[in-house]
Amino acid sequence: MTRGRRERGCGSAPPASLSRVRAQAEVAGSTPLPGDHHRLTLRAPEIVSRAAPGQFLLVWCHDPADLDRPPSAAVLRRPLSISRLRPPDRLELLLRVRGVGGALLARKQAGEMLDVIGPLGRGFEIPEEAKLAVIVAGGIGIAPVPFLCDALVARGARVVLLAGATADERLPFPVKRSRGRRATVPELEALGVEVTYTSEAVEGAVVGALLQERLTEFMHAGACFYAVGPRAMMRHVAEITRGHAFLQVSLEERMACGVGACRSCVVPISGEAGVEYLTSCREGPVFDAARIAWEVLDDTRP
Repeated sequence: MTRGRRERGCGSAPPASLSRVRAQAEVAGSTPLPGDHHRLTLRAPEIVSRAAPGQFLLVWCHDPADLDRPPSAAVLRRPLSISRLRPPDRLELLLRVRGVGGALLARKQAGEMLDVIGPLGRGFEIPEEAKLAVIVAGGIGIAPVPFLCDALVARGARVVLLAGATADERLPFPVKRSRGRRATVPELEALGVEVTYTSEAVEGAVVGALLQERLTEFMHAGACFYAVGPRAMMRHVAEITRGHAFLQVSLEERMACGVGACRSCVVPISGEAGVEYLTSCREGPVFDAARIAWEVLDDTRP
């Protein structure tokens, strides 16, 4: 299906943060994952009932009782993608344990409380008629993928996940390799999707190469495309699919407020009048890849 046909998307876009709530979420589980990754399971029924794939939470890293006593570190809330829902009242977050904020969250134990705001942002468009969805994901950017996979599978779509990382420890899930077969990720296969994984350190290939190999096959099947992960990877995927398919990308920009007020997370978007800047936290984090001014983005973001 061509990009021209899907210019405005391939489904109904979730509303941008109009149903967000501030909630006291109980930690229901805290699990170390491969590398320096961690999974938090939160009990937050108000958010679970509102969340859409691709949305995120702003999480206060300290005790909720300290909200009125500004700390000396991890002053701002941390934006974390909703990785998966566990209805009726639980959700999962994946994070890399980096810096004070990540360390604080990784030390949370079951029964402790977290002050969270969400769901925030505009998530992925899910096509009503999709028969095939292709997801290209890299590293910890894979965090929102399980939620997206669940939603697509529930619609009856065949889902192909092409995952990659610079090294296995940069992926938050265990990798399985069998002689004569492509590497895969069992925890993601268990979602009911077809998974192929590549590591630059082991297989010596980037994930974009997996897409390039099968692009014609996917295009003939009328696939809907998604990409999440490092910016360079998403730009590569955008170049591969340009002019052929509608591609949605999730941009993880640095942000402070999470509601579009501080404009610390703006993304350059090409328009008829030139480049305009939209906030990743409100108009995104999911954007049409064809509308992003990638050259400007690379020049303005570290």
